[in-house]
Amino acid sequence: MTPTESKGLFAKLNLFRECAEYNLGIWECPSFIFLILGAVNVLAMISTYFIANRFTEEPEFVALIVIIVTAIFFIISHTVTQGFDKLAQANKMKTEFVSIASHQLRTPLSAMRWTLNLLNEKHQTDTQGQQNQEQTNANYISLIKESNERMIELVNDLLDVSRIEMGRIILNPQQINLYILIQKIIENFSPLAQASNVEITLEAPETLPNIYADAEKVSLVIQNLIDNAIKYIKGRGAVKISAQANGGSVKVSVKDTGVGIPKIQQKHIFQKFFRSDNIMKHQTIGTGLGLFIAKAVIEDSGGKIWFESEENKGTTFYFTLPIYK
Repeated sequence: MTPTESKGLFAKLNLFRECAEYNLGIWECPSFIFLILGAVNVLAMISTYFIANRFTEEPEFVALIVIIVTAIFFIISHTVTQGFDKLAQANKMKTEFVSIASHQLRTPLSAMRWTLNLLNEKHQTDTQGQQNQEQTNANYISLIKESNERMIELVNDLLDVSRIEMGRIILNPQQINLYILIQKIIENFSPLAQASNVEITLEAPETLPNIYADAEKVSLVIQNLIDNAIKYIKGRGAVKISAQANGGSVKVSVKDTGVGIPKIQQKHIFQKFFRSDNIMKHQTIGTGLGLFIAKAVIEDSGGKIWFESEENKGTTFYFTLPIYK
């Protein structure tokens, strides 16, 4: 039986599902390793019992030896199993990364190729006049620019993830007027919001205290939260951004009336590459890296980030950042 056939058989039997999920062979499967180590532990207990009985007839002493040996083997088994589990998860993440990166890069690259092919067909005669042709070329160039920006954004996200995992994320904290920063971001999102029939509002005092953080990174966090809020609203809706002083920090919230996050999947929301099932139905574009990066930026800036969500009713993301002193 080939490794592929064995994985398929175990998947059909509903056993060792991570073998098929992580694309692993049987000998790499954490559950299989766990069973093998469990059998070794049982044999070790039995062997220890008979060996101990040869040197002493006191049952308490025999029991003590068996317990000590079993504990040692259990610790070793647990460590080995955890190691295989981490390797399995790393293999899964690698597969997901290749899949997502390939998909996200293929879309803009295909659009650019299609557009460039159209621009290259100069031999065709424009029957609607030179002005119309110039407008068409401008639209094509705009599409190429948009596709290029999407690829740059993906590459930047992947670089940020790499730095975060290596503990090398670079922050340049400074005094930031958060009220003005949020206002500028909302202005930039106004065209997208209007096109999506979404109303964006800001509820914050102009005397909001300045914060101490990396302006560029905080801006990216807020942009990501607002962008998600707009994209995941079906039809007409609203996004409300609130900010207020809260002790030694400023608390910001981004509330939407979107599709929400299923309760069973909420624990995964800050994981790399994760996108909930209901979101995938409404928005296929996305890497699932934005919230992972946002969490790292906020926490490394001395703040916290969390959310509340109810499916089909909406989501509210909260984060805090320290006040500048």
